[in-house]
Amino acid sequence: MKRYSFLIVFFIGLTCFSQNYKGSLNSVEKDGLHKIMLTPEIRSASKNNFNFIRIKDSANKEVPYVLKYHSDQLFSTFSPIKILSNERIKDSITAVILENKTNEKLTNLILQVANTDISKTYHLYGSNDAKTWFGITSNNSLYFKNVANKSSLEKRIDFPTTTYQFLKIAFNDKNSLPINILGVGKYINNYFSEAPITLTDYSQKITLLKDRKVTQIKFTANKSHEINSISFDINTAFYQRNAKLIINKERKIKKRVEIDQQVISNFQLSSKTENTFFLNNLNEKEFIIEIENKDNPSLEITNITLLQKPVYIISDLKKKEQYQLIIDTTFSKPFYDLGNFISEKTSIIEEEVSVNNFIKTKATPVIIKEKPFWETAFFMWVCIIFVGVLITYFAMDLLKDVKHQEKN
Repeated sequence: MKRYSFLIVFFIGLTCFSQNYKGSLNSVEKDGLHKIMLTPEIRSASKNNFNFIRIKDSANKEVPYVLKYHSDQLFSTFSPIKILSNERIKDSITAVILENKTNEKLTNLILQVANTDISKTYHLYGSNDAKTWFGITSNNSLYFKNVANKSSLEKRIDFPTTTYQFLKIAFNDKNSLPINILGVGKYINNYFSEAPITLTDYSQKITLLKDRKVTQIKFTANKSHEINSISFDINTAFYQRNAKLIINKERKIKKRVEIDQQVISNFQLSSKTENTFFLNNLNEKEFIIEIENKDNPSLEITNITLLQKPVYIISDLKKKEQYQLIIDTTFSKPFYDLGNFISEKTSIIEEEVSVNNFIKTKATPVIIKEKPFWETAFFMWVCIIFVGVLITYFAMDLLKDVKHQEKN
């Protein structure tokens, strides 16, 4: 039995291999958060299962990362504005003077205040020499609400657009206690851009099917890719044609396999629109687009672009460190602390790190450890049968004794 068990395990080991890929990351110029775009090649290798991805440093240690899917993700960075003075007149006002060095247009300010639970009224003034002050807004109210487990809070004040070089916020302290201004500034918005990627792996073959009065375009690639949108460039003056996207699906009927054509999207090409169409869950090596011509001449299609919405990963990389991006289909989903620290207010370094020399590595057999014989299902069934036979033997023996006593 042990010999047969070994042969089964050996056979399974031969047929179960992980799919491995790796590529090197460009070195970065400074420490901090960087974004790495997962190219169509990487996504195809991972079969769009990003649980298989790891980043490792030169010591072969895992480097945490966070996935970012959403298009045009907004990140904001706090930019402080210099506080020239912070004067307090007892039981009267607290005057905070700021310097707007660049004279840029301001419509709001963010106040960073020590945690408090009071309300204040304030006036806002502007000046170009810090001597003569002009009113911007007056008698506005601020309500500060205590934030649990934090030592500070933020409050936004809005006002008419201004370019004064100096600003003065005068808080009224007559009816409430003073507040502790820790800093003043603004948030600078940066967009985590996700311009679509053009997929170039698909070949295109256009055929005019005269009997059906349709133009058929067949797309073929060596590997499947997720396609999020299709864009048509058409050089025909006036047109409005119905079109559909078709994929081939295998269907098993008893012992044979049949191919069925399945329409997964319908759309309309028109000279009045841009002719870009968004798709859901298209991830095929081959698919077909059929355009109805009816009695019209076929469209003069100059280009068809297949587009993929990019996916990035964000990772904290170190200067001059060597990193590798690895794909292993035996990996499970990682859980990193970094995900708790990436939000709308995270400052993202603009530099994008690319993956080079992405190649398939030697397949690694999945090692299945052989269980001891007494832990196998076979041993369990032997025990069950043995106990059953034993119980039957004693039952039969007991029955014979009962019959013998009845005769006597």
